[in-house]
Amino acid sequence: MSKTSLVSKLCEEDSSSIDVASIFPKALPELIVGPVYDECGFTLNERLALRQAWKLIKPFERRYGKEIYFDYLMENYKVFKNFRIDGKLDMHRLHGHSLAFMRYLNVVIEQNDPVFFQNMLFDNHNIHSRYRVSLKHMKMLLEDLIEYVLEKLKDVSSASLRSGFNRLLEKFQFDIPEKSSSIFMYESSGELNYNDI
Repeated sequence: MSKTSLVSKLCEEDSSSIDVASIFPKALPELIVGPVYDECGFTLNERLALRQAWKLIKPFERRYGKEIYFDYLMENYKVFKNFRIDGKLDMHRLHGHSLAFMRYLNVVIEQNDPVFFQNMLFDNHNIHSRYRVSLKHMKMLLEDLIEYVLEKLKDVSSASLRSGFNRLLEKFQFDIPEKSSSIFMYESSGELNYNDI
């Protein structure tokens, strides 16, 4: 008897005596086809596209912030009242807001921890509601930023980047009035109304 015939005979005997149920006691997990989401609710492609886009924007964030904010203020001149202290226009806050806005979005995009992510969004709403900035104006500014960035990056823009920006806009919850108005509602004293939460 040759070696190969001996090996094939052993294989036949082994295959008949293998108990598959003992090897695989659990059913295999169900394969879910579709995008994989991270803890903050972005798909991995969206998160990657946002981060790569922001790496291209970061060296120019001061200039882009000024251009976006200047155009926004020219269209919505009533927003200037939010930068007045005792009737005088606070130029330092006005000019610093555009850069702070760009840096804030950079940190939001880079944030991986969902708790910190939600806290950052909550703090943003909290600060702006303290200064009586409407959700409508906040949403318009973010939409202007998205439109501006997509225009600047039109040569390297992708569906994932557009989808990522739309999901980021959703995360700010501008369109959920019962949630945003109850959480961020202030009484006349200027303190948070915890009864509405």
